[in-house]
Amino acid sequence: MKHIYKLSALAGVAAVAGMAGCGGGNDLIGGGTNGGTSGRTFVQQDRLARPVVNEVLATFANDRHRINNRIPPTEDPSQLANDIESFLTFPAERSRQIKDVIKSVLVPDVMVVDLSQGGPASYLGSETGGATGGRFGGRKLQDDVVDISLGIVFGNTISALGLAPDDGKTKPSFTTDNVGAGAKNYRNDFPYLGDPK
Repeated sequence: MKHIYKLSALAGVAAVAGMAGCGGGNDLIGGGTNGGTSGRTFVQQDRLARPVVNEVLATFANDRHRINNRIPPTEDPSQLANDIESFLTFPAERSRQIKDVIKSVLVPDVMVVDLSQGGPASYLGSETGGATGGRFGGRKLQDDVVDISLGIVFGNTISALGLAPDDGKTKPSFTTDNVGAGAKNYRNDFPYLGDPK
């Protein structure tokens, strides 16, 4: 049996945990006793599994960015997919084939890990059938996920991976955030990032 796990970003979980520890705030609705969280309802404020997806492809117009931050991933096919379609039509002007591949890879906005696969993490590997270097999925600390995502939206990443024909509509000046990985001190054990240099 193939086991595929989809992981939403931990930022929202950490934020909820932080709010629970502080005993209150504007993001809590309802009552509680003795400063605890019993009887309180937490309102999700943000969700970020893949950088760039909601930040670039869903505009602030019509409150789309906030709406996507608050919905569960199960609503992405009817919500976020429409935002992606609109953005890829204009200003990105991508072909129908490129748009369909991008939506199939980026929706829902969750990290996908296929535990039946071996090998190292490979950003978007599970979603692309291994086209990015492996089928496990997830991502490595060294993966420049922003540039990878911008390359998908504005570059020739989709055609280079053989997922759709090149549409000749690339915008190379938008395929990078121009921020390199820097001189990171990576480790093989927790916390995986060494002391800053």
